[in-house]
Amino acid sequence: MASRVKRLTTEVGFPISCIGITLGNEVVLGGGGGPGGSGVQNKLAIYSIDGAGLKLKRVSEAILSSDEDAPTCLAVHPTDSVVVSSINTCKDAMQKGNNSNCRVFELSKKSVKARGKAAKTICSTSDYDYQKCIAIDALGKLVAGGSTDGTLAVVQYPSLRQAFPYVEAAGEVNDVDFNVSGKWLAVATDNELKVISTKDGSLVQNIDGPRTASGQPAVFRFAKFGTNSESKVKGGIEAKSVLYTVLNTKSRKLAYIAMWDTEQWTRIATRPVCQSAITTFALSPSGRLLAVATASLQIAICDAYTLKVLLRVPAAHSFAITALAFDRDDKHLISGSADETCQVLRLPETWPTALDGVVDLAMANLRAVMILIVLLIAILVALVVGS
Repeated sequence: MASRVKRLTTEVGFPISCIGITLGNEVVLGGGGGPGGSGVQNKLAIYSIDGAGLKLKRVSEAILSSDEDAPTCLAVHPTDSVVVSSINTCKDAMQKGNNSNCRVFELSKKSVKARGKAAKTICSTSDYDYQKCIAIDALGKLVAGGSTDGTLAVVQYPSLRQAFPYVEAAGEVNDVDFNVSGKWLAVATDNELKVISTKDGSLVQNIDGPRTASGQPAVFRFAKFGTNSESKVKGGIEAKSVLYTVLNTKSRKLAYIAMWDTEQWTRIATRPVCQSAITTFALSPSGRLLAVATASLQIAICDAYTLKVLLRVPAAHSFAITALAFDRDDKHLISGSADETCQVLRLPETWPTALDGVVDLAMANLRAVMILIVLLIAILVALVVGS
């Protein structure tokens, strides 16, 4: 099936670390070479998608300071034409505790401009630490950011004032996400999944010691709340009441997606998805599809209600896949990589069945057999001529 899917890769000229989709269904890319003399610019850039040719066309961009870090994460506001991104200031400022990393950028056809004052959402004074993940609630009133130093910050939008004091997590924060109502925030670290109240940061639920369904030790890599209020998953549970977690086994040889019922806090299902660690995870705006990228450079798309793998794209990029995002219509999946490329994959209108998989396998085997026959004929001809 992957061979039948249309996709196009575009060179953008800088390593991509984060992706967002604007209200107008354009692609925002963040990344760059970081501080220092690498010669690779730090950027936030907007691209439009040519649906027919799957080409990316640059609309506007902001070239950021080369003395500061590249954008490490970004989130698009649900109603305003802005993105909120985390960009560490220069090393000297960080060491003095003056890291105004959380920044708002206004998006337009002509430019990407910083708006208002930046805020500090990282406690650490080490330039090795950075904000790893970010999320904005559905009403656009709260911004959450999790950092490698193990702290979670929640600030109000647009003031960027702290909503409540920093929350300490049990290690590096891998992912954060608000539920549909915006009342809860999931915070994932390797060994613990916290769900806290966005009113005051108090604990709602805590799940630790992550394991697969068979009992293998694992780590929480990502956590996303379901968004669809009309559909139901296994057991008749509403999709909006589901929390998805990515579980990488500690051996990094298998990766699973687990679904949790957030009303009873029980695990609904756990399904193996990939045979290498998942490095990137995305949920489509409709809540119907999940996408993952792996350490082996594969992209897989799953049904969000059954966790069934619908499509696999091997060797999607030549280097680490750092970001994934569905467009707002569930028509395209956009992937970004440290190899300075962005890929647009057009999602099929109908997904493959088990029969399609059998046909693909048979065709692959048929091609292999035909190649072998041609080689044998060539060898026979060479032998005849040589004799």
